[in-house]
Formats: sequence, structure tokens, C-alpha cells
Amino acid sequence: MKEKKLLYISNRVFWPPMGGHEVEMYHYCRGLHEKYGYTVDIYVFDSEETTRGIQQPAFLNKIYFARFISKGTKIRNIVFKSIISNDKWPIQSSLYYSNENASQIRKLVQEQEYDLVFVDMIRLATYYHALRGINCKKVLDIDDTLSKRYKRQIASITKKTVIAGQYHEKLPHFIQKVLGSNLIKKVVLRLEIPRMEKAEQYYSGLFDRVIFVSPIETDEFNKKYKTDKAITVSLGVDYSFFSEEISVKKEDGKVTFVGNMATPANADSVRFIIDEVIPNCKNVKKIIFVGNCPDSLQNSYADNEKVEFTGKVDDLRKYVKGGIVFLAPIAYGTGIKTKILEAMAMGMPVVTNSIGAEGIAAKNGIQWYVSDDTNELACYVDELLINQSKCDLIGRKAKEFVKTYYQWDIIFEQFKKIGLEEV
Repeated sequence: MKEKKLLYISNRVFWPPMGGHEVEMYHYCRGLHEKYGYTVDIYVFDSEETTRGIQQPAFLNKIYFARFISKGTKIRNIVFKSIISNDKWPIQSSLYYSNENASQIRKLVQEQEYDLVFVDMIRLATYYHALRGINCKKVLDIDDTLSKRYKRQIASITKKTVIAGQYHEKLPHFIQKVLGSNLIKKVVLRLEIPRMEKAEQYYSGLFDRVIFVSPIETDEFNKKYKTDKAITVSLGVDYSFFSEEISVKKEDGKVTFVGNMATPANADSVRFIIDEVIPNCKNVKKIIFVGNCPDSLQNSYADNEKVEFTGKVDDLRKYVKGGIVFLAPIAYGTGIKTKILEAMAMGMPVVTNSIGAEGIAAKNGIQWYVSDDTNELACYVDELLINQSKCDLIGRKAKEFVKTYYQWDIIFEQFKKIGLEEV
């Protein structure tokens, strides 16, 4: 039998998987290797330094690192491809493109004769042009609709919102100051939205298949652009790991949240929880924010005795399960939230809002609590903190729900919609 070969083009190293999208990429590649028999190579726009001292996953074959893209190239791309050109590339696409990498990718795909090429997100979709005329299946993993996310983000912008996310600290200081203005933030996002919408439509027409994690966005996309190319390959959970019974002492009145607080949506969710929800809670004694967090965000709540930031941890289960309730209303965003599925797999009662619940077909009041009203969110938290039997019931139902629908082996079945066959 001929060897089946896959090239996954990614903007970053995704092992060990720390954030939601890294979890997705990690397990997609694992499933495509283990269940569908592909030899998986990676072409990654990240520094080789990021892999030093980190064990390469067994399901990955070769790792190719992208050619360095200079600041001059990025600036020229923004000017000539995002601003002057009629194509109006999304700015983030301009930041990731170079002719050298396009040539390298084309050469690699031709020489290795890949059967399947996955391109990760719209920011790298411009590299489709390097694949023109090559006989292989081409799949764009959009993940979620960024244009939709940006529209939601504009409505939630505050003075503290950082639209550049985890890349903010890498920007020149004067650019950081410019991006500190609410007006500039909104202008940048309003400029990016039509570019992103145009790119989403254009590249969905070129690739053989387009993947979303949320069935809601898959349906919206296919209806909007009158196509059937978009399919759902959802996020899953390492159920055996997260559902494992571990010895953790629960503390009365403690609630928890998980995320990389360097990203804008998580940072603004933290602010929303602390500023809007917790003040309405009568029974919350402590809220623990688990995960990477910028000093600036931590320092802004240093005087709040109820708030604690852990930073990066080795095993988030020990922190999450030490709480009574997992509180995760999301400020803005799209797709499916990994943190919520993982908390449900741990048997934690989850309280979230409609954005946090989006794309997950659990039932309100049975497998979790969902509300967009801050007072109602607080009431749900307060009730769960003092009602042990309700906590146990919601947590048990949540765990059963994830076990039935969101284990990775179940999710991998969805790759068949691309036309892939199991080994």
C-alpha cells in the first residue's frame, strides 16, 4: 500500500498543547496519523528555538521551519498587499507571507508528493497560490470566523483591551501607545473586518474543503456563501485525562477560570468576571484564574483579596477541581471553547454565557447554566456554591455529555466528510 503523506502548515509550534487552538492542531494531526494512516510533516512559522528541550510528538514525522520574514517584508506587505492592492489582504496575512516561503512550500510539496495539505487559518491561506496546479487535496482549517469575532470584539472594546493579544509586548513601544487608543483599536478592527470577510469568501472557493470547529459557523458559512465546502470537525477532549479522579481538596466559596490571559478575549473575560459578575455574588470567597497572565493584568487586581492568578501550571486539573464552580462567561469570540469542554469532562458545574456556550449542544439547567445577564450568572454561582447536591448533579451530567459527544475518537470520525478513509 502506498504511503499516505500529509503536510500541515501552521503558524506556530503546537506541542505541548497549551491553548484551545493548539489542542485542536495537536489532536487533528494525531488523529490523521493514528486513525487515517497519514505520515504527518509540519511546516511551521515559528522559531526552532521554541522546540528546544521539548519532546517531539511521536505522530509527527518531519518538522520544517519557515524562512524568517523580515520587518521590511512585513511592512511592504502591509502597504502593498493590505492597503494599496485591490486584493486588500487581511493585515495578519501580510505579516505571515513571503515569496521565499511560498517557493519553499511549493518545492517541498512537489518533492515529497503529499496527498493532503492542511493550511491553518486565514492568516496562512495566501499560501494556497504556492499549491496551484499540484495534484493533492487542499484543506483550509479556518477554525472559526475571525470576521465575526472582530465584530463582537468592537462592541466590547475598553481602554484595557489589547487587540494585538500576546504579540502586543513584541511591538515597538510607540506602536503599543498608538494601539492603546480606543478609537485606533476600533479603526484597525473596522479596517480588518471587510478584508477578513473577503479573504474568507475567496479562499473558501479555492480550497477543496474548509473546516470549522462549530456546526453553527459551518451552517452560517455555507448559507452565506452558497457553498457546501465547509464541514465541521469539532474540538474534542482527552476524556481519560480530564475525567480521571484525582485527590484534590475543594474549598468552600472558590470558583475557577482557565485561559491564556495574554489573549484579548481571555483578558477581557477576566475583567468582566471580576468587575461585573463577582461583585453580584454573595457566596464567592475566592476566584482563581489559572494560566499564563501578563503582569499588567495581575497588577490591576493586586488589591482585590478575592482574586488570585496562578500563572502557568503543570496540571490545571488540580486547580480547577479545587474549586466548586467553573465560571467562564466569555467577553467575545467564536467557535467552541476548549476550557469549557475540559471543565465539563472534569465533572465541574459550568456557568457561562451564550458566547461560551456557542456550538456546544448541552442543555441549560441540566448539563450547565447559561445566561447573558450578570445578575443571573451571579445567582447561578451562588446557588451552586451552597447546594452540593445540585453541584454534583450538574457536574455528573456534564461529564456524561462530554463522554458521549466530545471524546477525540468520536471527533476523528468527522474527517470522513473530507473523503478520508481509515486505515
